[in-house]
Amino acid sequence: MKQHLLLTVAFSLFFFVALNAQEIEYKGNAYEVKGNSILLNGYNVTESLTLDDQRNIRNQYQERAKEFRAKKKAEKAEEKALAKAERKQEKAKEKAEKQAQGKKKFVIF
Repeated sequence: MKQHLLLTVAFSLFFFVALNAQEIEYKGNAYEVKGNSILLNGYNVTESLTLDDQRNIRNQYQERAKEFRAKKKAEKAEEKALAKAERKQEKAKEKAEKQAQGKKKFVIF
């Protein structure tokens, strides 16, 4: 149970950090990519950038988004595996309790 709570907190923190995944550093400036717009300090600078700069910024954004999705998928798989292990442990515990109760009945007779 403690592991599950710890994982939930860790994933929450990761999610909040991942919200900044749309910030791209390019040529010493921190750009934000929102949809088709590229922002610098909150101002749309898409049209003032060259096509190569726009392409490079968007490519970096796509690479970062791909990495984020891969990490998220791996974490989800890990969480699933932990949940499955917990369920398996609970079933084993219940089975052991049932066997212990069953043995007690036969001892009485």
